[in-house]
Amino acid sequence: MTLVASISSSKGGSGKSTTSINLGVALANLGRDVTVIDSNLSTPNLSMYLGAPSLPVTLHHVLSGNAKIADATYTHDSGAKIVPGSLSMRNFEKLKLEDLRHHLHEVKSDVVILDGAAGIDKEAQDSIRLAHQILVVTNPELPAVADALKTVRIAQKFDVPVRGVVLTRAGHRLDLKVKNVETILEHPVIGVIPEDVFIKKALIQREPVVHAFPNAPASRAYSALGKFLMGHEFNPEQIGKFFRFMKWSFGVK
Repeated sequence: MTLVASISSSKGGSGKSTTSINLGVALANLGRDVTVIDSNLSTPNLSMYLGAPSLPVTLHHVLSGNAKIADATYTHDSGAKIVPGSLSMRNFEKLKLEDLRHHLHEVKSDVVILDGAAGIDKEAQDSIRLAHQILVVTNPELPAVADALKTVRIAQKFDVPVRGVVLTRAGHRLDLKVKNVETILEHPVIGVIPEDVFIKKALIQREPVVHAFPNAPASRAYSALGKFLMGHEFNPEQIGKFFRFMKWSFGVK
């Protein structure tokens, strides 16, 4: 059975798309058949991370009834499959993300990752409702974590399990502690992604950081998250200390 997981956050700029594509690549590197779907219809940007902003067939064509989802699926060099959205604003307001449920059964991957829209509107909620479980992405700052609690509550409203919390742009000495985040969100932190200059370098190269710079601190963190999701143990405090050391090793302050 295909596992559908939504990468969700009520706050824009939290690292949701970065997490979606890099987790997808990390899982592909671990031998899983994975498809990442850009389920942000209004402001999709997954294709921008891959250097292909304009593609002939996208999820928008699928939801409008003009294509099969297989036609909108592209394979990255890593082996991860991507279903991008269209950057065009034409007729997007007529599309309904909830209609994706009629096409998900055609995706034969082990894991489907939905890169959900930010916020708490219907589009963001539909990404959660389509999923078997969600990963909540947030930064280790109080306002961001408070916003993330809204995402947790929406998932609870629709009886969608929260698999855990992924902290991005982490590593500053003034960050909220992992235990504090877990107390506020009432769910475990399962991934700690450090602030990493290599993420920006990879974006310039139009590649996921896990693929472009596999030994970068963020890449190792996403790989650790992928391993955890496959059943390996994860100690966020230990990982956090390790990646602070890695940041120092790479000269990132």
